[in-house]
Amino acid sequence: MTMNRTRWKQLIICIFFMQLMTGCVTSSDKPPAPKPQPKKASKTYFDLGVAYLQRKRFDLAEIKLQRSIEVEPNPDAYNALALLYETQHDNALAEETYEKLVRQFPDYGRGYLNYNIFLCKYDRYGQIERLAKTMASRNKEIAAIGQIAAGNCARSKDKLDLAVKHYNKALQYEQYSAGALLPLAEIDLNRGFASEALQKVQTVHNYIGYSARSVYLAILAYRDLGDRANERKMLATMRSRYATSPEARDILRK
Repeated sequence: MTMNRTRWKQLIICIFFMQLMTGCVTSSDKPPAPKPQPKKASKTYFDLGVAYLQRKRFDLAEIKLQRSIEVEPNPDAYNALALLYETQHDNALAEETYEKLVRQFPDYGRGYLNYNIFLCKYDRYGQIERLAKTMASRNKEIAAIGQIAAGNCARSKDKLDLAVKHYNKALQYEQYSAGALLPLAEIDLNRGFASEALQKVQTVHNYIGYSARSVYLAILAYRDLGDRANERKMLATMRSRYATSPEARDILRK
C-alpha cells in the first residue's frame, strides 16, 4: 500500500513537471514574428500610386507615392511623383523632387532625362548645361544621356547647331549611341546630306540594331540618293517588322 502511494506521488510529480516543460516548450517554440519587408511594401505603394495617377486621382496618387518613398526611398517613386507635380503645374515641388531624385540616385538615367525635359519646357538652358556637366561626372552612359537630352532640347527650340554640338559630345561617351546618331542623321537629311545621314543610320544598324525610326531614315536617305533597290528592301523591312508604327504609316503613304 505504501509502495502504491509512493508511486502515485511520483507519477503526479512527473505529470506536473511534464506540464511545466510542455508549457515552456510551447512558449519558446512560437514562430518568430515575420520580418518587415520594406522593399515589397514600397513597391506595393508605388504600384497603387501609378494606378491612381493613370486614373487622374492625383490626390491619392501623391499619398501613395510619398508613402512608397517613406517606406524605402526608390527612384521610380520619386520620378512618378515629380511627373505628378508637373502634371499639376506645381513647378516648385516638381523641381524639388527632381533634385532629390538625381541627388539620391545619381545613376538613374530616366530621372535625369525627365528633369532635362522639365527644364527645357521652361527654357532653363543654364540649368540644363549644369545638369549635363553633373551627369558627365558619373559614368559614360549617364554622361551620354545628359548630352542627348541637352541636344533634344536645343533641337526642339530650333537651335540646330547647339543640338549637333551636344549630340557629337554624346558620341564621345557612347560612339554607337542611337539617341545621338539618329537625330544627327535627321538633321543631315534636312540639310541635304543624304550620304552622311545614311552612314550614321548604318552605324546604328550594325552596332545597335533596327528600329522603326532607323528604317524610316534609311528609306529617306536611299530615296534621296536614288538607290531604289535598297529603298525597296527597307520598305519591305518596314512592312514586315514595323507595320503599325507611326513611321510606317507616314512613309507608306508617300
